[in-house]
Order: sequence, then C-alpha cells, then structure tokens
Amino acid sequence: MAGKDDESKERKEGEKPKLSAPPPTKKSIILKNLLYVLLVALTIVGILAYLSFDPQDLSDVEGYESDSSRLPVGGRDLGAVLKDAEKNKRAVRITEEELNKYLRRTLKFEQGGWFKSFITARGAWIKLEEAGIEVIIEREIASWDRRHTVSMLLEIEQTVREDGGVDTTGLKRKWGKWGRSKVINGFVMLTQPSFRALKEAYSEEIKRFWRMLGSFQIKISDGEIKLTPPEAAPLRKKS
Repeated sequence: MAGKDDESKERKEGEKPKLSAPPPTKKSIILKNLLYVLLVALTIVGILAYLSFDPQDLSDVEGYESDSSRLPVGGRDLGAVLKDAEKNKRAVRITEEELNKYLRRTLKFEQGGWFKSFITARGAWIKLEEAGIEVIIEREIASWDRRHTVSMLLEIEQTVREDGGVDTTGLKRKWGKWGRSKVINGFVMLTQPSFRALKEAYSEEIKRFWRMLGSFQIKISDGEIKLTPPEAAPLRKKS
C-alpha cells in the first residue's frame, strides 16, 4: 500500500498546474471592437468600389460627350461671364450644356497616382437640378472596357431678406454616388483628392462664385443656374 501511495504522490507532484486564461482587459476589448469595425468598413468600401464600375447613365447630362477627344467649337468664356456679372452687378443665366462644354474645352484632366498606368480619365461633368449641383468624375479602365463614375451633390443654402439682400449660410455637401449607388459623406471623403484637383483647376472661377454668393441670389433648376443681384430684375427663361 505504501508503494502505491508513493507512486500516486509522485504522479501528482509531476503534474503541471492548470493555468486559467486571464480575463480580457478593457484595452483588448476596445482593440477587438475596432478591428471588427475596420473589417466591416473595408468590406463596405470594397463593395462600393465594385459598384462604382456600374456607372451612372450620363446620357441625360446636357453637353455630355462620350468621346472626350471631340472638343466643342465656340461658346462663352464662363470665367469672363462671371467676372462681368460680379463687377457690373448683372444678372446672368448659365445652362448645364454651357458648363459642360466649357469643361470640355478648358479642362486638362489626367489620371495620376498608382492607377495612372491602367486607368484613363475621361472627364468631369456638371448636372444641375433643383436638388443642387452634382459634380461627376468619369474614368475608364481600357483593358476591361469598363467605365467608372463617382460624384458629389452640393446644395447652396441661401435666404432672401425682406430688404432684398441675400444671406448665404454655405455650400453643403449632401451625399455622393459611387456608380449608381448613393453613399454618405464619409465615403465621399475617400474620393476627395479627385474633387480637390478639379477645384484647383478652376480656382479663379470658384473664388469669384463664392464672392457672388454673398450678394447674388442663386437659383438652381433642372438644366440651368441663375445668378441675380438684389437690385436686378429677375431673369425670364427664353421661349
């Protein structure tokens, strides 16, 4: 009996004590949750990037041309038009077709960065509607023969005072689109560098437009934008 007791005692002494896992710390829980959020965000971005290759139908954009090498002939210099309107307090109307033809004549649009070798920049387009100004950037992957569009919708927030003056509270970014799919502002920010480059290309026109926001009443409707100083008679649409 003594021998068996000794063997049992030796076996127990040789066994390693069982280690229990420490409870998760607050830091590890936060990191784990952040990882899950990051994975979900990356999944959503991947899905939206795929959907952006289901491009918007741009055939209803006035002044759109699928062949970007075909430049329009003639047309007003819209930079000069805005300058004259601001200086002389003139009311002015600019159509969607004029805007897009002006972009086609003046914009030098090239793809940069990592994707330059296989993505071609096709152009930038403006769509005017009562909801606001939609700015669209169009690209193409030649090897796939697939077009790609991203856009953002801008809304001008203005109120007209009783004395005829204009209070402009700002230019609000409402939402964007990757392809045909609407996306919230957070995802629009991922394409911000492209829109920033477009803004820099037309910095003078945009600065002048911003100055006019403080004194001109801006009215956007389907296919046109009207800028009217307080003392000017309202523009009537040509029949």
